[in-house]
Amino acid sequence: MGGWGSGAGRGATKTSELKRIDLACLRQLGILQVGRHSKLVWSRGGERVGDVDIEMREGALIFDYRVREHGGEWEAITEFVRLVSTVQNLGGERVWFECPGCRRRRRVLYGGRLFRCRRCYALTYPSQYEDANDRIMTRAQNARIRLGGDGGMDEPFPRKPKWMRWRTYRRHETLDECATAAFVAKFLNFERRGMI
Repeated sequence: MGGWGSGAGRGATKTSELKRIDLACLRQLGILQVGRHSKLVWSRGGERVGDVDIEMREGALIFDYRVREHGGEWEAITEFVRLVSTVQNLGGERVWFECPGCRRRRRVLYGGRLFRCRRCYALTYPSQYEDANDRIMTRAQNARIRLGGDGGMDEPFPRKPKWMRWRTYRRHETLDECATAAFVAKFLNFERRGMI
């Protein structure tokens, strides 16, 4: 009864509400080298909300962290997460987490009390509960952040970074124009219903 994701629907726990460890990010940070020790730190609004020590061993990662449930005592947890690989069609291999809960291959694990996949915790994506206008506005905000802006729609559209292709930049501009139109449509809808 109860627990992560229970009840589903709009009240279900969303992926954005939990700490996440993404294998692609670990690879970019160079953490996936045997013998390497690292620390991941999560913050929200500039305030530290959690951390995990990661040790890379042959074929596995070891997560060391502490949890506290409902204001109780801190409990130290050491979790062993196997890494598995699959052969790619054009050569090479791809590395995955093996979820300690369901043993499926996953790229991302989410931290509740233990680190498990989205399916084990029955998590939903925040976008599943947004209408089309909200999804467009969220995508435009993410594009603005990718371009070096703060994501606010009231700011001028960020300039093209040196490294970005013009075609990609123009796609972001078009998305931003669509988001502006979606915002206006949403505003007019609220006004028509007397909500503003």
